[in-house]
Amino acid sequence: MKLPRQHTTRAVSRWGRVAVLAACLSTARGLAQTTDEPELVTDRPDQTESTAIVPAGRVQIELGANRAADEIGDDAGEVEIDAWNFAGTLVRVGLADRFELRLGWEGWLDEEVTIGRHRASEEGAGDAVVGAKVKLREGDGTSPAIALLVHSSVPVGDDAFSTDRFDPSFRLSVSHDLPGDIGLGYNVGARTESSPADGGGHATLSSAIYTLSAGFSAGDRWGLFVEAFGEVPLSAEGGPAHLLDGGVTYLLRPNLQLDAAAGVGISEAAPDWFAGIGVSVRLPR
Repeated sequence: MKLPRQHTTRAVSRWGRVAVLAACLSTARGLAQTTDEPELVTDRPDQTESTAIVPAGRVQIELGANRAADEIGDDAGEVEIDAWNFAGTLVRVGLADRFELRLGWEGWLDEEVTIGRHRASEEGAGDAVVGAKVKLREGDGTSPAIALLVHSSVPVGDDAFSTDRFDPSFRLSVSHDLPGDIGLGYNVGARTESSPADGGGHATLSSAIYTLSAGFSAGDRWGLFVEAFGEVPLSAEGGPAHLLDGGVTYLLRPNLQLDAAAGVGISEAAPDWFAGIGVSVRLPR
């Protein structure tokens, strides 16, 4: 989640792509179902990927829109960054009881950088994402469920928002069902990101990622969550980015969920604040 210190729209685009895209432990796990429809478990609005697999033969679509802002002070003056992400999409296809295919798009990105009286803006399409989630272990109460997620970016976005490379990432997701309809989930993993290198070519750098989320049932349809998450550079430049967020989900129908979330950065490399809304639907058979 590192916000680059370079003052160019291409560098700033890394925050727009990464900061609050959908990917996330569902806070709907404690919501009661009123039909035979399988429980709707989503990977948004928080940053912790769930261990749940979309039921075999079903398709689930998760969409969101986000905004992030930051102010950076340096010798050149105050730099203000405002980044929007529209229609970030994740399509999850259940292929077996323990396996799902994941197809995503980073969405339409709109970013503005202001340095003193000078303002520059850039907008365009982000890269696509392809991946899979594999259930390694079924949980039983406090005994954890475990899943492995692997993804790669697909460089189809506009030049200002594409890494121009297939950049892999992975994470291990663990979840526990605790007494009182509380769901605890956490992820550990790593991601890579390519960028143009000095003298030509590309440099691919890596960062470790972590998340910790707690979800709470608030009646038959409402769910709440609080979360800590961030990134720690491995070969990437800059310092660690640590953030806190929270949000709400509302189960409009057994196969339709609305959500909203917001958070703040608590380290120098993190954005000042971010917020987003979204909707998730599981298509009928």
